Formats: sequence, C-alpha cells, structure tokens
Amino acid sequence: MRYKNYGIVVTGGGHGIGKAIIEEFVREGAQVCFIDINEDYGKALESDSVFFYHGDVSLEDDLNHFVLFCKEKLTRIDILINNACVSHRGILSQCSYQEFQKSLAIGVTAPYYLSLQLQEELVKNNGSIINIASSRAFQSEPNTESYTSAKGGIVALTHALAISLSGQVRVNCIAPGWIDVNNTESISKEDEAAIPVGRVGKPLDIAKMVSFLCSKDAGFITGETFVVDGGMNKRMIYHGDHGWEYHI
Repeated sequence: MRYKNYGIVVTGGGHGIGKAIIEEFVREGAQVCFIDINEDYGKALESDSVFFYHGDVSLEDDLNHFVLFCKEKLTRIDILINNACVSHRGILSQCSYQEFQKSLAIGVTAPYYLSLQLQEELVKNNGSIINIASSRAFQSEPNTESYTSAKGGIVALTHALAISLSGQVRVNCIAPGWIDVNNTESISKEDEAAIPVGRVGKPLDIAKMVSFLCSKDAGFITGETFVVDGGMNKRMIYHGDHGWEYHI
C-alpha cells in the first residue's frame, strides 16, 4: 500500500470523482478528511479511515474550521485534492454576479486558500497538491461561462503554485472530460463511439490518475495539467465529415 499512513485532504468528496478519489486512497492505506456540502453523501462515507466535515468551501469560516478539523483528525497531511466545484450557468441564462462569484469562490479561491492554510504541513512532508479542472477549461459549449472560468482559473493557479512551492510541494492538475458520475445505464452507443477510446469515463479513471501524480513515480512532474477525456479533445469535427452533422 503506497499511501499507508498518509494524510489526505479532499474537497467535494461526497460523490462522483471526489468519492472515487477517497476510496482509492483508502485502498492504498491512507486516512482521509473531506468536506462536502451534502451531509447525506458525506456521512455515508465515514469510517475509521475517513473523516467527514459538513461545510461549504465558498465560505472562509467553513474553510478555516475544516483546516482545524483536518489537523485534529490526521497525524500528518501529505496531499491536498481540490475537487469541489459548481456550475452557475452563463451569459445566456443571465448568470448573476453572486452566482458567478460563488463559482469562482468554490473553484479557484478555495483551492488557493486551502493550499495557503495547509502549506506548512505539505512542505514538511514534501507533499502534493492536485487540482481538478475540466476539459471545459479549453473547450466550451454555450452558456457555461461561470464553470469554464473557474476551471480555467484553477489551471492557471496550478502552475503559479508549482513555481511558488518549487522544490517543496509538487502541484499538478487533471482536466477530466465526460465522466459518468451517476453510473448511467442509458449512454448511447453513438456517444460512446464519439470518444476515441470507445467509452465514457468513470470516476475511477480520474482517481487512478490522481494516485499516480501523487506518487514517487511522478516525482519529476509539477505545474502540469493533464486532460483525461478518452482522447475527445483531439478529434476534429466538421459538418458533413465522418457522419457528423451540425444542426442550426
């Protein structure tokens, strides 16, 4: 177990990718503290190795209390996973100032603030920070400005932190594509065929990448963003080619 006795901190760990990350680290022997706004999801994951804090990462007070909680529950802190984010639509649906700010608070400000507050512990243990972005940081659909801005911001935050903490803490980012966080059974064959690997992603695909990037095997990697989307970002799409049609 390569993470035996490690202390891991995760945001947005109650469901989907965050949950898979927690489960993967526990399988590898770690103890995990996580924060989530959904109390039911959070309590369902609690165990001798998993400690849940019910809170909202967009609020400074909740982040401060969560940091204290982590330091109380974990004997050491080696890894910070900034996973939490929320979408508040975009310009076509009149996303408000407050909604846009909340997306940025959760997706960019909280990762920075937790990195700041846990810096001493992470430096002491030559730790890692992993930020979870999205392929939306590089590609867009209409009406996604708040989520896209948050994800673009965390990509930039990643390389900034990597340089500031160079030689002390490695900082990397993962940008998932389509990940089926709800174990959907109705994904069409056409949707799967559109992805070069032939399937939609699973939360465990991202969790495995997180585990690798935090390991000694990735010791020469920092400041990077890895798109994990089954190759979809490499596909060129033109109307009328290879059966693709664009409907106006």
